[in-house]
Amino acid sequence: MNKKELLSTYWGHDTFRPFQEEIIDSVLANQDTLAVLPTGGGKSLCFQIPALIMEGFVLVISPLIALMEDQVKALKDKGIRAMYFESDPKGISLSNQLDNAINGNYKVVFVSPERLTNTSFLERLKFAKISLIAVDEAHCISEWGHDFRPAYRKIGSLRSLMPKLPILALTASATLEVKKDIETLLDLKSVEIFQGSFERYNIGYQIWNTEDKFNSVIQLLKYFEGSSIVYCYSRKQTEILAEHINQHGLKASCFHGGLLPLEKKQRLQAWQEGRVTHMIATTAFGMGINKSNVRTVIHTNLPESIENYYQETGRAGRDGKPSNAFLLYHQGDFEELEHRIFSQFPEKKELTGIYKDLCNFLQIAYGEGQEITHALDLNQFSKRYHQTEKKLHQCLIQLEKTGVLHWHASKTKQLHLRSKSSPEQALQFVKSETTSSRLMEFLMRQHSHFFSESIRISMQSLCAALTISVERLEAALHQLKQQNLIDYTGSATTLYLSFQVPREDQYTLRPTLELLKKLKSQKLKKFKTLKSFVSDDKQCKRNFILNYFGEENEDPCQNCSSDLCKQSNQIFSGLRTQVIELLQNRPHSIQELKQKLYFEPKALEMLFSELLEQQQISKNSQHKFYWIDE
Repeated sequence: MNKKELLSTYWGHDTFRPFQEEIIDSVLANQDTLAVLPTGGGKSLCFQIPALIMEGFVLVISPLIALMEDQVKALKDKGIRAMYFESDPKGISLSNQLDNAINGNYKVVFVSPERLTNTSFLERLKFAKISLIAVDEAHCISEWGHDFRPAYRKIGSLRSLMPKLPILALTASATLEVKKDIETLLDLKSVEIFQGSFERYNIGYQIWNTEDKFNSVIQLLKYFEGSSIVYCYSRKQTEILAEHINQHGLKASCFHGGLLPLEKKQRLQAWQEGRVTHMIATTAFGMGINKSNVRTVIHTNLPESIENYYQETGRAGRDGKPSNAFLLYHQGDFEELEHRIFSQFPEKKELTGIYKDLCNFLQIAYGEGQEITHALDLNQFSKRYHQTEKKLHQCLIQLEKTGVLHWHASKTKQLHLRSKSSPEQALQFVKSETTSSRLMEFLMRQHSHFFSESIRISMQSLCAALTISVERLEAALHQLKQQNLIDYTGSATTLYLSFQVPREDQYTLRPTLELLKKLKSQKLKKFKTLKSFVSDDKQCKRNFILNYFGEENEDPCQNCSSDLCKQSNQIFSGLRTQVIELLQNRPHSIQELKQKLYFEPKALEMLFSELLEQQQISKNSQHKFYWIDE
């Protein structure tokens, strides 16, 4: 089949999106190609269709295991053979996985960039029949990118091993500096560059300065109908806000990393099918999820950079219909964001201390430890060295970036369980003779403080005690949580660490410490740019984003919250008349006005300031505003 027949047969489309066909033609002509397509522009198709046409398989370098899993599943569902290299030592060995890739008649094979630091892995890989090297999220190769991954620079070693293979570099957001780095560091030859415009003409970028974010969210969701994503910073905040939205008669669910796989699957499916209208999530949500009819994206916290903001807001309006992106902030958010950004990085003393503690805990002698995988019991390590899991993860991330070690979490989860029921309610429930009632009875019998304290227990031990599968356990937990009998979160109990260089303490850590210093400097620069974007009311928001990515556009969009564009935004023109009519009818609080009208907080403040000064309105003892009859 040719490319258009494949597009129709496997993806059900009759036409390509902008630049897709040209990129595919470039790849099929054995040409190095750089594709900069906006979020939702269909980047994956640019290597998937060539994979079906060319002999052998496309090797896709991707930064996230979760993203690889999702893409492999999606391809398999279409009947396309695909795989990714797993790293769980309890699974298939790396050698067997390589045999499968080389001999398994796959069309798409995914690999993490960290794998390419393994010389023996590369030596075996060169015998595979690879048709194309596709580098997803290619901006990660650049120190100027918003998610720099030093392991990406090892991709150049594939070029020397396989000099005749074309390389396709893909990214959704790249500044001029990042594009230059991609070309240079991937050693792209006579590269063909395809770049779609960063302009999302159908999205109105609105920045609201408000102290009352939760009720502003309610106001927006009631005014703008249709599906939405509301981004929050923390897991707890997603849960609280989702409950708040549901209390106002809207259908919302929350999504974050603490949920079990079954819960994630069910919640995502309910949102995609429209049974739940609003998804309240942490910012990782949305990557690889293609829902075209999201009408509104709301940020309740400041994003870390323009790149992050552009990608996250780009999940709205993928069907081309009018959509809105709202960023809610107050002045204290800037200080909070700056602290949040830099608290992600360990201090020099913390990094050196944790590296030394890891080596001692795992009994790695000076000059030894290279290419040996160790199992790290998180609970034991944290207790012995009084380290938090959060700080340990931060250090491991930086150590992996500079090739000191590779690490991943086990798939076995430890549950943090808390009862939300009384002993009487629980006893009544266990009479139902279901899997969830058996689980509840087990927890009550085995843990005497279950109704007064949180408990920790591994999923594996629960499955063994109840002789049930992980899937049935997840379903039982979900049912107990739905009935408000328990609350729980899950986290990994074991980490697997594979040290890539011998232990040499300060010499081993020198590249990591140098990188930390550089990353902090660049994060500060991005923070200042984001702060300017939010605070500057004069410049068109869309043009600010376009200029940031090196795209010139002087005409204001007439659809954002900047002073330049707001003049022609008719939505605020009738606010004065509407407010006066409501206040003349009866007194209203600010919250009551929010439930009835759509307005930017600053616009109402200016109107109330004017009406109070003219002594046309006043406030009563219930803190409600009323119209003063003349």
